[in-house]
Amino acid sequence: STAYRYVKELCDSGLLISIGKGAHVLGPRFIECDRLIRNTDPLLIAAQKVMPGLHQEFGEGLLLLSSLYGDKVLCIYQEPLITDFSVSYTRGRPMPLFYGATAKIILANLPERKLVKLFLNHRLAIAKAGIGDEWDDFKKHLADMRRAGVCISKGEVDPGATGIGTAIFADDKSVIGSLTHVVMDGDKDIDSSIPDRLNEGCDRISTEISSILQAH
Repeated sequence: STAYRYVKELCDSGLLISIGKGAHVLGPRFIECDRLIRNTDPLLIAAQKVMPGLHQEFGEGLLLLSSLYGDKVLCIYQEPLITDFSVSYTRGRPMPLFYGATAKIILANLPERKLVKLFLNHRLAIAKAGIGDEWDDFKKHLADMRRAGVCISKGEVDPGATGIGTAIFADDKSVIGSLTHVVMDGDKDIDSSIPDRLNEGCDRISTEISSILQAH
């Protein structure tokens, strides 16, 4: 009876909807919430002003916008939206924090207290990802990445895919997301100007976010 009551409450709230024969699926409230996110998230709104032009400059591949979600990274937008280019990082799919340029550039810029907690809770996963068997190794690996201002990974998430990730920061210099250029030719030499142009794109996104917040 408790389960039936919970299901009824979820249906009444729009979080579930009955499709007959006792089966239920996620309800329209999630679609409503997705629209609210698209219309109100400053990071998403700001990035959508910058990413199309940046993708035209590169002329190939995908641009992915991601943010931190607990101990995972969540892709929230890609440019272009329609493409034959298939990657694991698609909108709404949580991905591990220790693999790929998209995630690791965010990881590298987290505060040390957060990194300590992550290392204690995920030590085996961190070691398996090759970013540090011990705390000092893990810390140095991330510090080197942070100084470089970019993370480049090849085939860590999708075979043959190369990701070039840069971090997006808030006004207080805390990391709030990443912008990643992904190409599907793992053996191709990377244009040395791409990291700089990605970081410039991140700066423009941060500036747009500040303008949006000040307007409200």
